Amino acid sequence: MSSSTSRLDRLLAAYPLLLAYVLLLILYAWQTTRHSTPWLFTDELQWAEQSRGVAHHGVQQLRGHDVPFDSLYPYLIAPAWWASTTSGGYAAAKYINAVVMTASIFPGYALARLFVPRWPAVAAGIATAAIPSLAYVTLLIPEPLAYLWATLTLWLVARAFMRRSWGAAALAVAALVAAPYVRSELSVLFVAAIITTAGFAATSERGRRVISSWSARERLGLVLLLIGGFIVFAAEANQRSISWRLGTHFHDRAFTYGLWAAGAFTIGVGVLPVVVALAWLLANRFRAHDERVLGALLVGSVIAFGLYTAVKASYISTYFAIRVEERNFIYVAPIVFAVVARWAIAGRTRIVPLGLAAAAVWYLLDTTPYHNNEDFYSDAPGLTVLQWLNRHISFTTSDARRLLFGILICSVVVLVCTDRLVRRRRLPQLAVPAGALLALLVIGWNLWGEAAAADASNRFSTGFRGVLPTPPDWIDRTTHRQRTMFIGQSLQASNGFWSLEFWNQSMQDVWSTDATAPGPGATITPDFSDTTGVVEPQLPLDWIVVTPGIDPKGTLVAPVGGLRLFHVPHPIRLVDTTTGLSPDASWMSTAAAFVRFGVPTTKPGIATVTLSRTAACGNDASSPVTIRISRLRIDDHRQPAAGKLLAERRVLVTSTSCGARAFTFRVRPPFRIDLTSSRTFLASDGRQLSAQVGFGYKAR
Repeated sequence: MSSSTSRLDRLLAAYPLLLAYVLLLILYAWQTTRHSTPWLFTDELQWAEQSRGVAHHGVQQLRGHDVPFDSLYPYLIAPAWWASTTSGGYAAAKYINAVVMTASIFPGYALARLFVPRWPAVAAGIATAAIPSLAYVTLLIPEPLAYLWATLTLWLVARAFMRRSWGAAALAVAALVAAPYVRSELSVLFVAAIITTAGFAATSERGRRVISSWSARERLGLVLLLIGGFIVFAAEANQRSISWRLGTHFHDRAFTYGLWAAGAFTIGVGVLPVVVALAWLLANRFRAHDERVLGALLVGSVIAFGLYTAVKASYISTYFAIRVEERNFIYVAPIVFAVVARWAIAGRTRIVPLGLAAAAVWYLLDTTPYHNNEDFYSDAPGLTVLQWLNRHISFTTSDARRLLFGILICSVVVLVCTDRLVRRRRLPQLAVPAGALLALLVIGWNLWGEAAAADASNRFSTGFRGVLPTPPDWIDRTTHRQRTMFIGQSLQASNGFWSLEFWNQSMQDVWSTDATAPGPGATITPDFSDTTGVVEPQLPLDWIVVTPGIDPKGTLVAPVGGLRLFHVPHPIRLVDTTTGLSPDASWMSTAAAFVRFGVPTTKPGIATVTLSRTAACGNDASSPVTIRISRLRIDDHRQPAAGKLLAERRVLVTSTSCGARAFTFRVRPPFRIDLTSSRTFLASDGRQLSAQVGFGYKAR
């Protein structure tokens, strides 16, 4: 046979897998085109800014400051930001995600091909690249690269055990060493490899002979040694990782939330694959070489990623929220599908292991929160099918339970019937159509979940885009990407602010006058050198974007959506600032302040304070408000503070007469106005409010 004929044969053999890759890539790339702006903050903003730092400066950066190496993902998408526009770079980054994560089809196929013939391996590879979490290609997060690398590493580890050569072992070790650099979570692949090695060695003929020769005391000693080793590992992890320390401290949470993640994964892949994998594992006698490798790798992967997911979910619950963290468990999918393919070629199922597997899956389905009343649960895409059913055909939680338990019962029936047909030697005639139907059902369910997840994520994105100005990169267009400072107040966690920062790469410095600027990255509350409003530090820039209530000295260039872009002279100086007011309707709670900077020789002008409840007319409790006007001074912390009291007035703000009342004062800058209230009312959104406030100053 000529070499050209051999290459043609290999190409024809690879054609189905290549075709599947292209079709899936077209689907996922099309989905990214409908994703108009990031919405998963602050994750997407952090990874975007770090990759921009790599693209423009060669190192990961946040807001112009170097940050420690965290992942190879920013380097993967960095070339996207060489595009001339942010929109072009954003589109390119999403395409890179799609190309990379869809490529998991190849190591997924290669992993299954170690244990099964070609066509079942093709089905396993396609399923690997079709799970609901492939919807992550539309988001700027490291999962696309991490999923591909985890699948590749699992294949190389299995290949090292199957081939037992130094070259295969070296490749597996190299992939394991590189894994934590791809994403820190993938360091657990070392644990998976160690457990796989131990399981493979223990089930060898020599291992069985050695273990069978041990006395009961020696076996007990081994158990105690393993327990001691885990204690040492846990103690070391406690010293090195706050996530481990807090996550394992609440061990009951770790157990519960870990099972939730496994339950969401089970739902996402269609229930049947998990039932098959558990039944096959429990029935595995670990005699044949390939069964020993596959079984040990399945055990190692589930334990490693399951433990990490459980601890991570427990830790997150201590500072953020109780979440179903399937996101950290998806990496076991390739090995689960390889096991399903391995079962499919034999079709044998032992009843007792099947019963135990069904009971375990029943428990997962019964205890996992479905979150089916939500539109998209980003940490558990596997639940999206239930959310789609709820949204489109009003599927209740009870309906979802009946559907899932029905699938579980059907899965058990399929496995029992398949086993009976094999025993009666009737399966060969049905093997091809039955296997094809099974593969179509599993892959179809997964693709349904992926499409539903991507569609829901895109709706989130469309909603975010709808409140952004057009074009969203209006600051970059005006400044031609020259370095720009943002100064605001009452910012807190704001999706609108993060969207503004993402789209405008010129925004490299984020300041707030009331220490409310959100991360990620460095934030500054400016100091003031004197009462003229000169800020410190002085930065080498000529552009400032401000929120309402802050006025720099300079030329107003572009007011857009409540924000204002100024071209400023040096030294950079603020004219006035407001603190204590909410961004919407300028409500105050118990305190607010207005500071007017200036030189002491400035002539007197008229300061105005407006109080009202025009947005809350009714019978809410009245609020006594005290207005104090003072000379401005700079305190020991270099912040504007009240000096000598110049005037004071007490006002009662009521909801019954909710019209605006204006109070004027003749005063010379620099000065400070402080408003305080001893009584608030509870607004419909849960805030404690007292009055809507307006400040103004008009010089003579």
